[in-house]
Amino acid sequence: MNHLYRIVSVDDSYQDTGRVFVKVQVTGKAKTFDRSVSELYDREWLEKFSHEDVAHIAALYTAEHTQNLDLIKRFPKKTAAIKSSVVIVGILFTAFLILSNLTAFKLAAMGSLVFPAGLIFFPLTYVFDDILTEVYGFKISRRIIWLALLANTIVFVGTWLTIYLTPAADWHAQEAYATVYQATLRVFIASTVSYFFGEFANSIILARLKVLTSGRYFWFRAVTSSIAGVGIDTILFMHIAFSFTMPYSHIWKIIATMFSLKIIYECLALPLTYWISNYLKQKDNVDYYDFKTKFNPFSLRV
Repeated sequence: MNHLYRIVSVDDSYQDTGRVFVKVQVTGKAKTFDRSVSELYDREWLEKFSHEDVAHIAALYTAEHTQNLDLIKRFPKKTAAIKSSVVIVGILFTAFLILSNLTAFKLAAMGSLVFPAGLIFFPLTYVFDDILTEVYGFKISRRIIWLALLANTIVFVGTWLTIYLTPAADWHAQEAYATVYQATLRVFIASTVSYFFGEFANSIILARLKVLTSGRYFWFRAVTSSIAGVGIDTILFMHIAFSFTMPYSHIWKIIATMFSLKIIYECLALPLTYWISNYLKQKDNVDYYDFKTKFNPFSLRV
């Protein structure tokens, strides 16, 4: 059953006024409005909400009319739920991050253009980050970014350690194996730092713009956040990884080329980003707005 409305958040003013107001969103649209729970606690209104939201409204109504406002603090807040779709998108995000790092050592050519093979996969992390933030909110995206970083570190350390295991006598691929997996510490640090700042910039900007635009102009928000995130990522990576190893002018030429290719990639992927985001909003009945979110990258609270 498609419900017409969903509860987005509870107004904190109840602590001063004794009356409870909630922000209500029109399902599938950016429109939101404020209503008192006393008004919503009516059959005509309740029929337009999901069973979960009806239970929420009932609890808030009880808290207001019994003047036991502490119940509101104990009742689970309306946040982006950890759903199976979050796990799936998070796994894909992590897989493409690891894949982009494992394939970064392969140099590919397209005509006169030479680029690391990881470029094929890395922009997809921004696509999945956009989807997570747009549908489930910054707090969910933040947790996935950290978990993906942890997974990538485990893979890096694990593959690096296996290089130093004594190879079997009849195994003759040790040199080739080491060539592929013996990433320098400097490149790993460059990759980690640029990923951290780039992905968080992308997620924070997208979440803030969603509130400012009332959920409209997703194409603009996705491209704008990607330009910022990809720009920060590319500049940091190239400077940390290659400063003092090549002429500074060459570093900026590579930055310009890589940045352009990544943004073109992101724009071409927009129809897919749109489709997946809209599908998940309908499937999971979630369209999260970060109205009161504290955009602290180091907090892991959901």
